[in-house]
Amino acid sequence: MNRIVLIATLALAPASALLAAEDKVTVYKTTTEDGVNVYSQTELEGSQARQVSGDTGEAPPAGEQAPAKSPVEQACEKARANYELLSSDKRLQRDKDGDGVMEEYTAEERAAETDIARRQMQAYCAQEPES
Repeated sequence: MNRIVLIATLALAPASALLAAEDKVTVYKTTTEDGVNVYSQTELEGSQARQVSGDTGEAPPAGEQAPAKSPVEQACEKARANYELLSSDKRLQRDKDGDGVMEEYTAEERAAETDIARRQMQAYCAQEPES
């Protein structure tokens, strides 16, 4: 179940930035076997597409400078960084069961996360990732 939460976090991090910039965004909702709802901008098997409005109606604070990069560029950079980290030989760990002890990624988990990052790069970046 923690893997689902990580997947949702990775998928929604760039999605939240995009929601603020675009009028309509397609979001895919999938419910896992555990009953957990997963939202993503990348279509997953068995997902339902929904159009959501990204306009918050809020003006930026006075005197604050606009970001130099667009939300799509930021999402692309984050996806690339995730892909590079997951594709590296670095040892990766996370708390899989919520007990406060970090467990190392298995080869299967790492491959699945790498595939998600690759698909995010395809969705947000103009150029395809190298395999």
